[in-house]
Amino acid sequence: MKKKFHFIAVLTFYTIALELSIFFRVRQLNPDWYLNLSDLEYGWVPISLFKALGPLVGGLFCILFLRKYFKSTISLTGKSLALSLIYFLAPVLMIGVWGVNSDSGGNTHLFGLLTGLTMMGYCLFEETGWRGFLQDAFRGILNPYRFIIIGVLWYFWHLNFLNVGPYNWKFGLFVHLPSCILGSWIIGYFADKYKSLLIAAAIHSVFNIFFHLQADLLTKAIITSGVLLIWILTSFLFNKNANTKSVINNNSDLLSYEY
Repeated sequence: MKKKFHFIAVLTFYTIALELSIFFRVRQLNPDWYLNLSDLEYGWVPISLFKALGPLVGGLFCILFLRKYFKSTISLTGKSLALSLIYFLAPVLMIGVWGVNSDSGGNTHLFGLLTGLTMMGYCLFEETGWRGFLQDAFRGILNPYRFIIIGVLWYFWHLNFLNVGPYNWKFGLFVHLPSCILGSWIIGYFADKYKSLLIAAAIHSVFNIFFHLQADLLTKAIITSGVLLIWILTSFLFNKNANTKSVINNNSDLLSYEY
């Protein structure tokens, strides 16, 4: 019977992801130097990135040192460097063009670009672990069970229920957990389709725009609509170009055939 996944590899990843994340995601465990970052003008940038350090380090460790236990199919740029970059940079462009207000004032567009770049960096850190390693590690498990398992593990990794103060269990169980499972399915689908971590991070960013971007709902909807439009047009051109190349290659094969 074929082994569905390597337990030690998965356990290693999840242990690293939790151990490194708990000090940055659970407020009462935040180290002093981490808390002091909030006093810096742009301290929120490393604060955001540190929260996703666990999946990044865990994913890279397993990809580099435990590769013999799973078949890696998802890379940084996947099937197309150009398509991956357009997907990845579209949210940065839209957030920057629309602009984001900062507490200290200043240029809303420059602050929007910094916000967008930080958000995409955070998403890429996370996706290196969840899609870059775990999705491939669980490839022996049939869908949708694979995405459900990843979604549940993803939900518990956030560690929101360990933070000081009353935890809203209804929100956690009926909103956050389903959104993690849905997100795992949607992001996982695109990761399998394009084999690209940059595209996985881009899809992930849509969830972060709605849940974390400091803007009103209308602004979030406009930014998301612009991003989706860019992605749809780019994917259409990419698929059209791929089909054209396929037809040319088929015709070349026919012409080169000796009758």
